[in-house]
Amino acid sequence: MFINLITLNPNFFKSVFNNGLINKAIKNNILFFNFFNPRYYINKKDKNINDKIYGGGPGLLIKPIFLYKCIKSIKSLYKNSYIIYLSPQGNIINKSIILKFLKYKSITFICGRYSGIDQRIIDKYVDYELSIGDYILSCGEISALVCIDVIVRYIPGIINSLCINLDSFNYNNGLLSFPNYTRPRIFNKMKVPSILLSGNHKKINDWRINKSLKKTLKNKNYLLKKK
Repeated sequence: MFINLITLNPNFFKSVFNNGLINKAIKNNILFFNFFNPRYYINKKDKNINDKIYGGGPGLLIKPIFLYKCIKSIKSLYKNSYIIYLSPQGNIINKSIILKFLKYKSITFICGRYSGIDQRIIDKYVDYELSIGDYILSCGEISALVCIDVIVRYIPGIINSLCINLDSFNYNNGLLSFPNYTRPRIFNKMKVPSILLSGNHKKINDWRINKSLKKTLKNKNYLLKKK
């Protein structure tokens, strides 16, 4: 997969891309990243990357011409690249959305800044508007990192599939995962549940399902409503 990032700050991604699962995917030639900086297209006529919002009010927007030129460059390389704008106004990321993205050979993330981007870019050139939650961040680069990290986890061969199946939202057909414990058996006078030391895998599995259901009911009961 080729992931293109339209960003005013390509250096934002360096430390993360040099570590962890994303770095593993890069080294194994599974993911390839391209950076497109709108500032590259600044000229004598268009000296400023942003401008005031029509209609008045505070805030600035990235000028559409610079984003358009980035998208045009990407389309010349990857005609069918799927364009995603990271915005608090978009659909909130989930497993099904990520699996949809994995079907594309090339995807492009537009990382907004300031008060966002011109609506005309969204209307004409964006295929999907995506959010990572109902809150505001200082830049779209943070959202892009979250999305890329989630994508990497679902790429075959990056993580053991058995581990993926035990993750929250995958375990027991979409519920939260169960509590886990490790050595020592007693820590600060707190004991590991005895059932986990029994060696009875049937009882352990039943215990885990029970704990998973209780935690889901308490913390994210909307997941149960889907069942």
